[in-house]
Order: sequence, then C-alpha cells, then structure tokens
Amino acid sequence: MADKKRVLIVEDAAYMREMLEEMLLQEGDKYEVVGFATNGEEAVAKYKELKPDIVTMDLVMEVMDGIQAIKEIKMYDPAARILAITALGTPEYRDKALEAGADEYLWKPFTIKNLLDVLERLLREE
Repeated sequence: MADKKRVLIVEDAAYMREMLEEMLLQEGDKYEVVGFATNGEEAVAKYKELKPDIVTMDLVMEVMDGIQAIKEIKMYDPAARILAITALGTPEYRDKALEAGADEYLWKPFTIKNLLDVLERLLREE
C-alpha cells in the first residue's frame, strides 16, 4: 500500500476535530492525522512543523481565520493542498477561500463520502 497521506486538521470545534479524525481513520491505512490546530495562527505553525500532505481548514476561527491562514500557508508553500471546510455556505465565502489558495471546498454538514470524494480529488491533482 502506498504511504499514508498525512493530514493536519484545523478546526476550532472539538467535536468537528474528532468527527474529521474518525472519518479519516475509517479509511484504514489511507490517511494519518498528524496534528490539530484550533486557529489559523496555530495552523500556520503546525504546517511548517509537520509538513502534512493535506490540510482541512475551518474558515471561521478566533485569533486568525482560515482565509488568512490559507494565504500564509500558500505563501510558505505554494504546493500546499488545502481543503476549506465551513458552515458559512455562501458563494462569496467559497470564492474568498479559493482566491486565498484553497484547492477544494466543503460545506458543513457533510458526509464521510463527501469528505473522501474531495480528498481523492485533491490527491489526484498532485
């Protein structure tokens, strides 16, 4: 089996972090959660420290929001793969995230199938 894809989960809500981790672990040996961040500032620091293959990025967080974190991670590493996840399901917000450099976008609530489909798409683009 190919190496596991290393995932950094950025999410301020504990239950969502746990849910994302559970969903990824259900894929067995495909994904490994290498870290968590609860705000954008932590996300940027953890990205630099852990160098994950994929980041799941909540957009609405304290300290630094996901849009700013996406910009900073992309400045540091233009090849970063970032999946923006938000409950703010407006096209404007999606466009902001994509303009900031997110590669894919997922609305909350989502199913495990939604999540895995989007991650597969992200990985195919590598």
